[in-house]
Amino acid sequence: MMQQVFKSLPDDKPITAICIIEDITKSPSGFSIVSRTHDQDSDADLWKGSTFFGGKISRYLCLSKTEGFGEFIVESLSVIGEKDQPPDGYCLISKTIDTDAKAWKKRQICYRLTRRNVASSAVSDVILLSKGNRAPDGFELVGSVNGLAVCIKKINLTSSQNISPAPLLGYSLNPNGIPLPGSTSQKPNGIYPSVSPASPSDEYVNLLIPQRPAPAPPIPSPKSNIAQYPPPRPAPPQRPPQPAVLQNNNYGTLSQHHGLEGIPFVLHPSLQMLREKQPLVS
Repeated sequence: MMQQVFKSLPDDKPITAICIIEDITKSPSGFSIVSRTHDQDSDADLWKGSTFFGGKISRYLCLSKTEGFGEFIVESLSVIGEKDQPPDGYCLISKTIDTDAKAWKKRQICYRLTRRNVASSAVSDVILLSKGNRAPDGFELVGSVNGLAVCIKKINLTSSQNISPAPLLGYSLNPNGIPLPGSTSQKPNGIYPSVSPASPSDEYVNLLIPQRPAPAPPIPSPKSNIAQYPPPRPAPPQRPPQPAVLQNNNYGTLSQHHGLEGIPFVLHPSLQMLREKQPLVS
């Protein structure tokens, strides 16, 4: 029950995509089919033809407010001849989205896409009328296709794109400080009343001007017991004195001492016996 109520309410969101289908039973995802006329609730077929073998040919208009190309919306819509060139900036629908067949016969619909943030108006609804060329209230007639009048509803986007005011700051953005009342460089132009310059007797000026100089900061006494912050770092501990290292600057070979100095050279007794047995080689 609530879904039917929501569907009956007007939707003023802009249309983002338009396409044509051949099979009414296969609705594209995210699109709604304009299957009935607005005035007489009759079939809204935009072709109404048959093939040579008796088959039916049909074309139905589909609208979407969620699909499309990013932030682009349909700003305007027009009806032109089948062989006419579209106006500058308008897009053509040459094929059906479901069967890739020819979309139009004699007359065709073209539309213009514009970015949402720069568009001043947009198309929010498209209806078809069976009889008459008078658009209902809130709609405008753009042409007819195969005996059906095409009417669109446009909305104004300038009122919906309100710029939120900047938040008030607790300080002044003026680099020269807080301006005095009435201090303005603009001359009176007859529209705004002129403000007389501030006099020294004004209370506002007296609040800004100091009455006496600021007191000098206190000078700390040299024998103050107040702990300093941060406290001074302690002095590094003193190392005990190391014994002096004797440096021998004599690089001669005769004055050097070795571990075998002062010990007499004596052969081992076994070597002494071998020496006595072997004759001396002359």
